[in-house]
Amino acid sequence: MDRPSLDINQNEQIAAILVIGFHHTYGPICEFCHPPLPGHADQPTLQKLDLPEEWSFLPFLALPDGAHQKDEDFSYFHLPPVPGWPVAQSTLFGISCNRQIAVKELKVKTADVTRSIVQKAVVILARQPIFGPLQQKLAVITAAWFNQKDFTQLGILHNLYSSLTTTFRGPVDDTTLYMGTSLRELIHRFKSKTLILLKLLLLEKKILFYGYPVERLCTFQYSLISLIPGLLRSLHDAGAPELGSDLDALRQVQPKELENGNKASLLKFMGLPLRLFEKGSFFQPYLPLQQIDMLSSTTRSYIVGTTNQIFFHHKSDISIDALVNIESGTIDIYDPKLASLTNLTMADRRWMENMVKVVLDTWDANDPGRPLQNTYLGSDDYLRARFEEYLLTLLSSTKHAQNTNVLASYYESVDAAADPSTEVMLDDDKERNYVMDYGMKWWLAWRDTTNFTLWNQYTDHEIYEIVEPGHPGMGPISITDIQNTLSNRFRDLQLRNNLGPLGKSLSKAMTGGAKAVSSGGVRLLRGVDALWNELEKPASPPSGRDSRIANGKQNGPTRHTEPFLIP
Repeated sequence: MDRPSLDINQNEQIAAILVIGFHHTYGPICEFCHPPLPGHADQPTLQKLDLPEEWSFLPFLALPDGAHQKDEDFSYFHLPPVPGWPVAQSTLFGISCNRQIAVKELKVKTADVTRSIVQKAVVILARQPIFGPLQQKLAVITAAWFNQKDFTQLGILHNLYSSLTTTFRGPVDDTTLYMGTSLRELIHRFKSKTLILLKLLLLEKKILFYGYPVERLCTFQYSLISLIPGLLRSLHDAGAPELGSDLDALRQVQPKELENGNKASLLKFMGLPLRLFEKGSFFQPYLPLQQIDMLSSTTRSYIVGTTNQIFFHHKSDISIDALVNIESGTIDIYDPKLASLTNLTMADRRWMENMVKVVLDTWDANDPGRPLQNTYLGSDDYLRARFEEYLLTLLSSTKHAQNTNVLASYYESVDAAADPSTEVMLDDDKERNYVMDYGMKWWLAWRDTTNFTLWNQYTDHEIYEIVEPGHPGMGPISITDIQNTLSNRFRDLQLRNNLGPLGKSLSKAMTGGAKAVSSGGVRLLRGVDALWNELEKPASPPSGRDSRIANGKQNGPTRHTEPFLIP
């Protein structure tokens, strides 16, 4: 499934440099833009600029709520196109670095400085989300500009634009795009629930990320998005709900177009990237309160981030399906049916537990982004390859199930008007329905999404001849799976030095689990589940920011804590 490139001009990845300042009367305002905004000329000094209507909320994106709480923070955001402006012909990707300085430290004070603190943000707008390498340069330049203690000197900003346009020319490779993500930190924070996040994303649900600081809030979202191969370079319609691709331009990639050893051609043949942000959907890593109307009922799906708890008081207005707290690592799902859909299958759990164990075994608190001894095992490349395998086998298993008609027995046994919760076991002489390992209820819900419909329509029906179908975590449960699960949980709760009182319970649970494995039992972890309930009893209730979230819940949301390996 081909789609047009995000690049408007492949020789120029940088669109513009801006400055946002906090004005005592107007609040956050745009004070500088190079190249100039439509209708403006090059400016010798900072001044209040009138932004295009489409970008009226830009100052609030660049100077987030609570920016004064840190000496330095970064915000990632998206801006919609501006008709008639060549610089902004598609979604632009912004990164801001905000800092503050005491007025008494300034060498030059302009007339508009009336507060004791000056807050400003330097913004880079790019045509692709190359946040990782841009952040490094932006941090240095912003600090240097503030260290001049004279905001009338703009030469350093012009030099930044010239340097960036020289450095970021030509096509952007995957390594550069992935520099702004961290799968290790995502999995370390959310453990097995990372796969629940991916399943929610594929269902095109309304997902609100919450937490602080803004940089981490944005990074977690982009790390999740990056799990879909090719999606990072296909976000040109993600900047606003009204944006959508020209579906007439879509076509099916033919088997003859496969190139031996060319991964990109394989991903295209498999129908990737999935089209998650078509008309009615959008992605905004940081969403200020001024944009809350974009989450109205007319928006079909979204993934957005906020640091403002006021959003929680509008849950019914903005129809949040899932609240993801990056500080506590929890996921609150407000619809019990959706929570049931996204529960991990036994194959899902085994697969994720193995990956969580790899991350924990190689974790270095002093360098979270890299595994101990800098090995491939546990690296972002390793984790990305595992998720790529999961998605490719999901797609392959789907086409296999459709073409071999193994879904027929399932459809026949479940009344279309009823909740399809019964999974049908096929006879040994029939083809296996590999889709069941991903969760039939979840798969049926995914089948009704826009991204599935387009993928199914424009993808070859025999892709399973290229990628073998079957969940990467399928197979009978083993005692090793139980041990991995227990090991991950104990380390997560930091209980390694406090297991004495629970030794007998643990021994009994493990003995019972081993017997169940040897006898082929399916529900072999009830004893371990009871042990886990005992382990969780001494846990103190959430405090501060998290307790307010917990106490503010409505409609009895289902909280996804760490799932145990129980079918």
